[in-house]
Amino acid sequence: MRPALLLVLPLALAACATPREACLSDVSRQGRVVDALIAQTRGNIARGYGIEEREELRTRRQLCRYRTDDGDIVRRFCDRTVAEDIRVPVTLDIEAEKVKLDQLLARRERMAGAEAAARAQCVARHPS
Repeated sequence: MRPALLLVLPLALAACATPREACLSDVSRQGRVVDALIAQTRGNIARGYGIEEREELRTRRQLCRYRTDDGDIVRRFCDRTVAEDIRVPVTLDIEAEKVKLDQLLARRERMAGAEAAARAQCVARHPS
């Protein structure tokens, strides 16, 4: 699944949320992004390489329906171009990934206090 879709899903769910749930979701949004980056970076370090998603155009042979001049529908094979997302391994500087992970963990730790205070404000503003 594309990362952008993962970020859109909470927005769609927030449309159905109570004001308190929406407030709590807004408060934790940046933390969820940092958590996802931490998980991705840890995976890169564990694998020893990164994974990049790319879109490729490919030709697929399909059974297509055509309407003839006299109105009949016939089926024949045709070639259709489709876009496919593929995952490609990419080389990484593992030492740079470790530095990035340390920075992300430090940032997440700094964010935790502010996030807890903002959650308390949401609860106070929307008691139930």
